[in-house]
Amino acid sequence: MNPDPLPLLAECLRKLGGYPDRYEVTNPMLAEIAAELDEARSLVAIARSRQRTNRCLKHPGSPVDPDAANGCLFCGNERRRPARAVPADFAPGEVLRFLAEHGQEAAAQEFGAQAVAKALALRARHPSTQQPQPPAGAHDDDGETR
Repeated sequence: MNPDPLPLLAECLRKLGGYPDRYEVTNPMLAEIAAELDEARSLVAIARSRQRTNRCLKHPGSPVDPDAANGCLFCGNERRRPARAVPADFAPGEVLRFLAEHGQEAAAQEFGAQAVAKALALRARHPSTQQPQPPAGAHDDDGETR
C-alpha cells in the first residue's frame, strides 16, 4: 500500500460527505459529485499501488525518504553525505601506488573514493588512451624540475 495519497483521499471524502446536507440537488451539483467520486477512485488506485511516489526527477521510483526535500532516498543520501571531490593535483600513479601498498579503504580515506575510482578506471584503459606521463628523471624526489 502507498500511504502518500491518503490525506488527499480523506479531504475528498469529507467534501463528498458534505453534499447530503444541501437541500437542493442540481445538475451542476451532480457534476461536482461525479468529479469528486472520480478523484476519490483515482486516489484509491494510487494508494493500492506498490510503489510510493516521490517528487524526484533524477531518481523516479526510488525509495521514499520522508526527511528529504523531494522525498527521494538517493538524493537525501547525497545531501547528507556529499562525495569528496577529486583533487586538482590528481595523480593516478600516486593513488595506484598508495592503493597497492595500503589497500582500498586507506586509499579512499587518503584521496577520496572518487579519486580511487578514477585511478582504477584509468588503469583499466588501453595504453593509448591513458594520460601522458612525464619522462623518467624529469623531476627530483622533492618535486623540482632539473
